[in-house]
Amino acid sequence: MREFFSHEVQSFPPALSEFGNLRIPSAKSDLLKCLQPNSNGDTDPPAQIDCKVLDGAVIVHCLPTVEASTFDEYAEKVFIPHLQQQLHQSKRVDVVWDTYVPDSLNHAAREKRGQGVKRKVAGVTKLPKNWMIFLRDPDNKSELFSFLTSKIAQFQWPLDRTLYITSG
Repeated sequence: MREFFSHEVQSFPPALSEFGNLRIPSAKSDLLKCLQPNSNGDTDPPAQIDCKVLDGAVIVHCLPTVEASTFDEYAEKVFIPHLQQQLHQSKRVDVVWDTYVPDSLNHAAREKRGQGVKRKVAGVTKLPKNWMIFLRDPDNKSELFSFLTSKIAQFQWPLDRTLYITSG
């Protein structure tokens, strides 16, 4: 088996291949099928967590925007407090942003969803009324992620905790 996986014998790696064709899961949850259940049967989370890795785009999609009226307020009243809460529960938090590469498989899926309304992301700019339509536009998301990254970099985090964030 080790010998087999040490050579490229297919046009796609075996993990991504399904009968010789590229296997594209229809949902992210399909990827969970390959994970093994916990062998000791313990379903409770650990008491101490050293590091959390967070998908920044998921956070942006999940957090409510009702408490904020501008992008500055969103960063200061919604997004950064969420990260502070995560840092209270662990010593280190990594925030990873999506990148939007043209001509990728994800690009085609995003095009099927349609385009959102383009809006300039700046501190004093009012938040769009329909957040989800705003997030459909990859340019909006890229600007928002960059804006939030700069806000996070300027924030004074506790010295005994570590926060890493990707940029670009």
